[in-house]
Amino acid sequence: MSVKAYEPFPIDQVTLHEGEFLRRQELVKRYVLGFDVDRLMHTFRINAGLGSDAKPLGGWESPDCGLRGHFVGHFLSAASKFCVDGNNGAQESELLHDKVDGIVTVMKRCARRNGYLSAFPESDLDRLEDQECQGVWAPYYTLHKILQGLLDAYRYAGNGDALELAVDLVHYVERRFDRLGFWKIDSILHPTRLNPVNEYGGIGDSMYTLYRMTGDEPTLRTAMLFDREYFVGNLASGRDILEDLHANTHLPMVMAMMQRYEITGEARYRDAAEQFYRFLFTRTFANGSNSSKATHYSATGVSSKAEHWGAPNDLHDALTGGESESCNGHNTESIVSELFCWNGGSDLLAHLARLKFNAVLNCMSPSTGLSQYHQPMGVAVYKVFSTPDESFWCCTGTGVEGGSDLQKDIWFKGTDADGVPTIALAAFIASCLRWSERGLTLDLRSTYPEALSASIEMHTDPLRDGCRTRLLLRRDLVSSVDVTDAQGIPLPASIQYDDGFVSVLRVFRNGDMVRIGLREALCEEPLIREPNRIALLRGDVLLAGLGDTGDIGPLPPEDLNDRCRRITTAEETGRRHGDDGILYELSTSSGTVDLAPLYMVDAERRYTVYFNTSDHPVVRREFEPVAEGAN
Repeated sequence: MSVKAYEPFPIDQVTLHEGEFLRRQELVKRYVLGFDVDRLMHTFRINAGLGSDAKPLGGWESPDCGLRGHFVGHFLSAASKFCVDGNNGAQESELLHDKVDGIVTVMKRCARRNGYLSAFPESDLDRLEDQECQGVWAPYYTLHKILQGLLDAYRYAGNGDALELAVDLVHYVERRFDRLGFWKIDSILHPTRLNPVNEYGGIGDSMYTLYRMTGDEPTLRTAMLFDREYFVGNLASGRDILEDLHANTHLPMVMAMMQRYEITGEARYRDAAEQFYRFLFTRTFANGSNSSKATHYSATGVSSKAEHWGAPNDLHDALTGGESESCNGHNTESIVSELFCWNGGSDLLAHLARLKFNAVLNCMSPSTGLSQYHQPMGVAVYKVFSTPDESFWCCTGTGVEGGSDLQKDIWFKGTDADGVPTIALAAFIASCLRWSERGLTLDLRSTYPEALSASIEMHTDPLRDGCRTRLLLRRDLVSSVDVTDAQGIPLPASIQYDDGFVSVLRVFRNGDMVRIGLREALCEEPLIREPNRIALLRGDVLLAGLGDTGDIGPLPPEDLNDRCRRITTAEETGRRHGDDGILYELSTSSGTVDLAPLYMVDAERRYTVYFNTSDHPVVRREFEPVAEGAN
């Protein structure tokens, strides 16, 4: 059933242009292309009794880790999505398809006749059921990643065997749950403790996706098992129960309930998702993402100090150094994207843009493309990224997969009240949109945030006499819009400013240009319930102060622009700090601080996001964000 005002354009209709998003995506693609599939599939082969001479991977993919196999699912998704990347050369495309087909071939050999497919033994699921979560680490979380990888291999790489394996795996899960009683199911699918070892992630979400592909009723019934009433029911009733919950355990559960509403029309699932977003927003950092320590946390365990939600409207002590788990940024993006498709608010597009620049892109190293686990935003903190073959945290996999579809959620399509085809732009990320059904291509050129201008060139099907289209731009970021021909001669268009958007309506013809001026929009944003701690943003882009300085003294709002000198030339930036992309120089009582986009800061360089503006120095908190994991 259709419940959407908009839909995101499929990733095979959007291609990134030259810029930081494309550069980061190419780094991730290079990593995927160079990965040894034999090493990747080592634990699958061992578990199936096939034997393997490959050198095992380390970290969370090591042969003795309970989560082994989870990165394989992420990797399969990433390689599959890269198969439809418009920037691929012929050789790259062939190599990527070979990797996908090679992984699925091994999986087919490793799958058991009963449909079971994983890198860990079935006995782990027996132990989950018999001992109620003792001695296991999130087996259904790993099965979710494998299932999603198979779905993406079918959807993007056209591998039919992957779809068959996915259906067989879901039917296997269905049979396991069929033999369990109500309270046993409730026990193993009730991940409400700190650091829940029975986290099951987005397996319900993936099953709903599979149902949409196949119409298989057992798949739908099984997906519904993972929609738990302790979460859905309370949210639908307007009760905020997020405090002390493990964040990335529950974000994918919201994604599942959103799919359930779209499939079945059950309004309580929409209500629950919309209420969840309201509660989540009160726990959101300036990067658009979330998670830190639980309010009532134990003295041990990194996750209880870093991966949970605290009390609403209170982040005053949330800068632990392990805040903003990278997985959360990716999953929050999916939720906000779907909410925009339902409701069409420009504020949701603004949140999407925040996430794209400051949580999703920021997840990936500017030099390697590998991922952060957590994203510190305190005083004089630093980033730690994964290694090529010895870490494989959850966020390693999410980051690699996220790098493969960085072009998603930039462009959306819909129809206005008059039936006019409509395109909404979320973020000024250099990209090319090909709306194949209408024979319309939009070529967005932008170096935002470095330059405060952008242009969109229209290309139309030569067999059509133009395309009457409405283009929606975010009013909070756009200062001016003009439509011209290729030579800059003005063209008639209906340009209106209302409902948070700048609306440009015209019968666009080949070569038409939409020329856009962007606001400087330099502003400060306080840490929730800590007004003396502020983050600085240039529009959508969160800024980081380079170096150890975190105490900058009182900063009245009207004084902000006077104290920030804009760096206007690439030569000056390069002369001072190489590739950091410095945008401003902030004057403080103790000297100057260079401000650069947070996503440009690389490993182990000290930086500050939330500055202290009081007269009392803050205590620097050192926290090793990767010492432990979710267990």
